[in-house]
Amino acid sequence: MVRAILCAGACAAAGVLLAGAMRADDISEKARKLHFSSIVVDTHDDTTQRFLDGKFDLGTRSSTGSIDIPRMREGNLSAIFFSVWIPSKVTGPEAVDHALVQIDAVREQVRRHPNDMVLATTAGEIREARRQGKLAALTPRNPTMLA
Repeated sequence: MVRAILCAGACAAAGVLLAGAMRADDISEKARKLHFSSIVVDTHDDTTQRFLDGKFDLGTRSSTGSIDIPRMREGNLSAIFFSVWIPSKVTGPEAVDHALVQIDAVREQVRRHPNDMVLATTAGEIREARRQGKLAALTPRNPTMLA
């Protein structure tokens, strides 16, 4: 028991010493370099609902919400998966229709911003979008699973 306590204490002390040896600026710079050299994918974004009325423009910095093209670029976002949400009480063909409307709303944003975005359905297309300096927009490919 004493041995376990001494071992735990030694590990904790080593951790404190190692953490103290690294400056916060060094860690932040390393993290920044890693982030800005990586393909960064947002795997679940709820902005799709905002597209439905046709008034929200992804290309303009918005004072509400957290997603727009200017901020995606500033944060080095490479790809974004726009989620499709259907209320649980909506099922069958009606659910599929709702999903298709949302998918088309995402595609419309891509059509509005061809210099900034491209529709992607594969990892290769995400890499190609990054090479072109564009954001990759992803949506579900087959909403019939909702039926």
